[in-house]
Amino acid sequence: MDYRTYHFSRKEKLRYGLEAALITGIIALCFYNSPLAFAAFPLVGIQHFREKGERLAEERRKRLKLQFKDAVQSMAAALAAGYSAENAVREARKDLKLVYPESADMVQELAAMQRKLDANQTVEEAIRDFAARSGMEEAEMFAEIFATGKRNGGDLIAVMKDTARTITQTVDTERQVASVLASRRYEQRIMNVIPFAMILYLRLGCPGFLDPVYGNAAGICVMTGCLGLYLTARYLGRRMLEIEI
Repeated sequence: MDYRTYHFSRKEKLRYGLEAALITGIIALCFYNSPLAFAAFPLVGIQHFREKGERLAEERRKRLKLQFKDAVQSMAAALAAGYSAENAVREARKDLKLVYPESADMVQELAAMQRKLDANQTVEEAIRDFAARSGMEEAEMFAEIFATGKRNGGDLIAVMKDTARTITQTVDTERQVASVLASRRYEQRIMNVIPFAMILYLRLGCPGFLDPVYGNAAGICVMTGCLGLYLTARYLGRRMLEIEI
């Protein structure tokens, strides 16, 4: 499984497809007052699924990062107790099953590593394969350092403890940033809704007020320009709140 991309379930496809249809309908009603504008549904759907896929993939990687940290700590403890690197993987899976459900991503990855080890694949290759699919810089760095340390006789326990400590610091920093930006993200969601609320208010409170911008070429151009400005502002707002750690 490649954690850099998100694969929607059938239920999620239905849910987000309906959301895209609702968004398209609101845009068609507010900006064009015409069912013909619903022809933009494919474009809205593609963008909506892309945004949802990026968000869900990021959330999944964050959960995986925490699970990976626990797995590395468990492997370090097993190595300190005298287990080999291969058996440390098996022990880590046992430990994680006590904390996470069987369906947890890292539990499944450790099970996959164990099968590869049973098929005579080296532990370095198994970890490197997971790191390449994880989308986590920490995992990729750990895989390279682990392979070098195991090959040259380095201190694997120290490497694992340092990796777990780095991930913990990164996660704590991400939580602090998310806490600071929480109110700003809430404000942005409100601002995203306000233009539609204003248009609907004018249509309901002042019938006929917006008729000049509907059903004619000049009005369509004006409303399309307004929609373009709204989408640009929405994009810039999202980008300003995206802070990578």
